[in-house]
Amino acid sequence: MTIEKITVSPCLTSYGSKNIRISYSLREKLKLPFSAGLVKVMCGRNSIFAKIVCINEEHTLVSIHQELLKDLSLPAYPFTISIKYNPEKRWLELGPVVAVLTEIDHGEKPVSLGNIDSFCRELAACSAEKGIFFYLFSLSEYHQEKMKGYTLNQNEWQECSVPHPGAVHNRIHSRTVEQSQDFLTMTADLIQHKVPYFNNRFLNKWEVHQILNANPHLTPFLPKTELLSSKTVLERMVHLYPVVFLKPINGSQGKRIFKIFRTDEGYELDYSTFSGHLLRDYLSFDDLFQSLLPRIKKEAYIVQEGIELLTYEKKPLDFRILCHKRNDSQWKISSGVARVSAENQFVANLARGGTLHKIREALSASFELSEAAHISKLLNELSLEIAETLGKYAGGLFAEFGMDLAVDSGGHPWIIEVNTKPSKHAGERKSLAARPSARSIIDYCLFLSESNLDEAH
Repeated sequence: MTIEKITVSPCLTSYGSKNIRISYSLREKLKLPFSAGLVKVMCGRNSIFAKIVCINEEHTLVSIHQELLKDLSLPAYPFTISIKYNPEKRWLELGPVVAVLTEIDHGEKPVSLGNIDSFCRELAACSAEKGIFFYLFSLSEYHQEKMKGYTLNQNEWQECSVPHPGAVHNRIHSRTVEQSQDFLTMTADLIQHKVPYFNNRFLNKWEVHQILNANPHLTPFLPKTELLSSKTVLERMVHLYPVVFLKPINGSQGKRIFKIFRTDEGYELDYSTFSGHLLRDYLSFDDLFQSLLPRIKKEAYIVQEGIELLTYEKKPLDFRILCHKRNDSQWKISSGVARVSAENQFVANLARGGTLHKIREALSASFELSEAAHISKLLNELSLEIAETLGKYAGGLFAEFGMDLAVDSGGHPWIIEVNTKPSKHAGERKSLAARPSARSIIDYCLFLSESNLDEAH
């Protein structure tokens, strides 16, 4: 079957309400017979019967009556989509349809998507290039019969009726929402209709550590980590290592992290906040623990060995490497950056004022060029091994991981953290082109949609 990318325009006249008007040139490309008669037109779960009418136009024009668009749950304004004709079944297929599930502030006009707005626009642009019908939706818009979503129209997110998706990328940012009944109802419907969705859930830090620690290739790169199940666990860790970190297992963006130093006089506690450091000194471990307890008793924490990180311009340095799935089994590196922490911060997250640098540039400040290139390659290989391990053993479908890695002064890499929904903060981007991560996500959605269609047909 020949697949063509087209721009669909709504036909507003009352004449021929069951007709789809296409140019002769498109008819020839699709190999549509002259006497096609009524054909089945499909998009997502929706289908209609319509008569194909050819018009004398040179361009690959398609005009669909607005009543038919409504029956297909497609918007009544121009949009880009792929079209193909199946001569054996006399099907005219529009799509694929891809959607991103996220939180949407419906009260804002125009609609607000927060920090991922720019990234979603990149996803929409990549989709249009490939003839994919792309939209966003929140849980409140998902319904088994008819659903609403937001498409990008004239540079604004516009709510409209949309067909059910053929693939869904989960960008819900709240663990609470992911555990809600609405989310479970939606995923049950997707499973029933064999619609793939990824990254389908958050993985907590302890869960990730246990999976990676079971891989003998990765254990040399994991700092010693324990679940903070008792006072004894913390006491043992602070006696074993001069520096340890306390991290909430469900934390993100460097929030609620404690750093404990063992000193000659006792202990020093450093709690990073957006306004700077909160430093406290304690003479005994009991005093330290009593001070920590009210702050950590409401959620689960891990205790992690502190690694003496490489620095860049006397500031802590780490590395964020994004991995994306190509197909059923292969992963690739989409991008990688060095992150330097802000003044008075011991985490390098962009949300906390960190800055971005090229990996080899940052490494070259401490190593010879050849050694910097070797370490950079090792970071990539380590990231792919992590992605393959989690993708295989974490359960559920994952296609994107953000690896937070570090390097010590000897050039040895360390696995600090893995993010299942890595930040899409745009920052001060110099290019308007879509990021490699946006292209990788749309490519994978296209792979899922095509695989699903092949299986269904």
